[in-house]
Amino acid sequence: MTDRNDPHPLSGTHNDLSGSADNIIQAGHILGGVHFHSDRARQATVLRQLPPVPTHFTGRAAELARLEAILATSDASAQPTVVVSALAGAAGVGKTALAVHWAHTLRERFPDGDLYINLQGYDVGPPLSALQALEHFLLSLDVPPERIPQDLGARTSLYRTLVSRRRLIILLDNVRNAAQVRPLLPGTSPSFVLVTSRSQLSGLVVREGAQRIVIDSLAPEESIELLRSIIGRPRVDAEPAASAQLAGSCVHLPLALCIAAEQAVARPHLSIEALAAEVESGSSRLDALATNDDDETTAVREVFSWSYRNLSPTAARTFRLLGLPSGPEICVTATAALTGLTPTQAARVLAGLASSHLLETVGPDRYRIHDLLRDYAAERTLADDAEEDRAAALRRLLTWYLFAAEAAAAVLDVRRGAAPFDMTVGDRPDPALTIEFRSSRAATDWCEREFLNLLSACRQAAELGEDVVAWQLPIALRSFFQLRSPTTDWITSTEKGLAAARRLDDRAAEATVLRTLGAAHYYCGRYEESLQHNCEALAVCREIGEDEGWYLNSVGDALVSLGRFEEAIDCLRQALTASERNGDASLTAHTLENIAPAYRALGRDDKAIDSLQESLRIFRNLGRAYGEGLVLDKLAATHLSLGRFDEAVGCGRQALDLHTKVGNRLGEANTLRVLADAFKNMGQPLEARNHGQRALAILEGLGHRDAADVSLELCAVDGGSQQ
Repeated sequence: MTDRNDPHPLSGTHNDLSGSADNIIQAGHILGGVHFHSDRARQATVLRQLPPVPTHFTGRAAELARLEAILATSDASAQPTVVVSALAGAAGVGKTALAVHWAHTLRERFPDGDLYINLQGYDVGPPLSALQALEHFLLSLDVPPERIPQDLGARTSLYRTLVSRRRLIILLDNVRNAAQVRPLLPGTSPSFVLVTSRSQLSGLVVREGAQRIVIDSLAPEESIELLRSIIGRPRVDAEPAASAQLAGSCVHLPLALCIAAEQAVARPHLSIEALAAEVESGSSRLDALATNDDDETTAVREVFSWSYRNLSPTAARTFRLLGLPSGPEICVTATAALTGLTPTQAARVLAGLASSHLLETVGPDRYRIHDLLRDYAAERTLADDAEEDRAAALRRLLTWYLFAAEAAAAVLDVRRGAAPFDMTVGDRPDPALTIEFRSSRAATDWCEREFLNLLSACRQAAELGEDVVAWQLPIALRSFFQLRSPTTDWITSTEKGLAAARRLDDRAAEATVLRTLGAAHYYCGRYEESLQHNCEALAVCREIGEDEGWYLNSVGDALVSLGRFEEAIDCLRQALTASERNGDASLTAHTLENIAPAYRALGRDDKAIDSLQESLRIFRNLGRAYGEGLVLDKLAATHLSLGRFDEAVGCGRQALDLHTKVGNRLGEANTLRVLADAFKNMGQPLEARNHGQRALAILEGLGHRDAADVSLELCAVDGGSQQ
């Protein structure tokens, strides 16, 4: 990452405008010659996201040759062209293994590295949306979370800009349909895109010219070679007929072959003939696969069943319960919560399941269950576990996600208001499962890592009638949503929480969720919707006799954003009365901070400054850097409006440091705009342009509508400097 305070971060060329050819945004007509030279390819991080090289990869000579031919044709082209190759085939046929194996062999030919994502097209939960996948890629490409646009089109444009000159392997795994993957395709780029799917992806072939390769089961001789690589050549070659029978019973499907071979290794004193006979004699059949075009035969379920029967009771129960969660991955601690095991026991069991090919290792202490095996695990838990045991397991897992998210929120310390709900001792997970977040970075990293699981937990809690978790979990995630650049995921999960609170007929919970839903809309720039939900929350609060201070503050803040200043002042004064009555210093500070812009808009500048200075004093006494930064930002803007440019710069610089410390990127952009305007009025156009460009970069990254205003402000700076 380049130094944000360096106006000329690239060493190759000095430009009159700050930034580089990669991040500069034209704000209007540029007069005179401007030339850009970038050494981005040399400086860019080499991305390495491919999963580990598949063990025991066997065969596929024809498919590998076809992929090589497609790549050679691409390399021979005079123009950099995105080439898309789609590997289509049934579940368990080895599409991902082939793609990952081939991609690993190409790493030296793609110097900028590789991007990988599992789009969960056929998982138990909903597929990953293109919006979510682009967020993952943009974070990988060093775009800060708060600079990622909310709009799909804006995210796609930013992604395509960043990869346009990189030579990458982009592996899009487990795709549901062409529409899911189109926004993830670069525009013009020397990259190679590899897609895997159970679907034929005909739309991608027709519209984007994708080269489709259909992956079938292994050839008989390739199946035997795969068995040799796992069981051992001497043992397989000693029983050629039985080995062929075993391979045929697995319908030459790599997933089934690997599981069968691992069981053969685990039972070295049993002949392969006896093992093959067990498969043939099984009465259960895998006949409920996920897509209509799958052609696996009935013996595949028996392979799973046979492998399952050889697990220890603890491992078998763990495997069954892993069919219950809808999240794409699971960590050791979450598995311990799900199963009631200790983390040490869970780690040992998960490692054993992975070594038997019943789980996939996706990172340190993190695992994924193949969708066919998840289906089988879900069937087994329905058959072998009592309903109350299944419900208790999921309740433990969902509660663990809730408590961990609330612990992260406490460290992030962004959420406004009193504690939104009680976390009783009886509800708490075992102390051994507690995560201690020692820094805001640790809390943010955990939330990022578990984000899709947390969203799935919100949805699954609502679907299962775990309504307490369903309404509390989105509240616990509020701080993270604010810091990560809010998206519609916040709104969606909170709407499910609202429905849950209403099902419980818990009016206090309903008021809390409504206020959070108002905040979600507010941070997404939907101020009318924010006002509506905050007013509903206030009405419920008054109906049940709860203290209305924070609710009045939220309504007043929304009114300020809508320009209804007199109404806002009246509402916020009521909030101040409530805060004084209750001795709530935090509410007093936030209300004074919110009321000041209304005073300033009505020309009551002295009143605005007095309110802000008192708010600043309170926040400093409370040690709240987040609120202190907000107040200093507004003090800088007020001094600027009064022509006190030195004071504006002084407050602005302090605010900028605090915004950076707590990760408040929108606040940082606001302060940069104030500083740009102050420097312009002080006759320092270079400083003004530098700060304006930095503000514009943040707002463009956030997809914020104020970016257009900053563009106009930059035009004014350029025009004034040439007079």
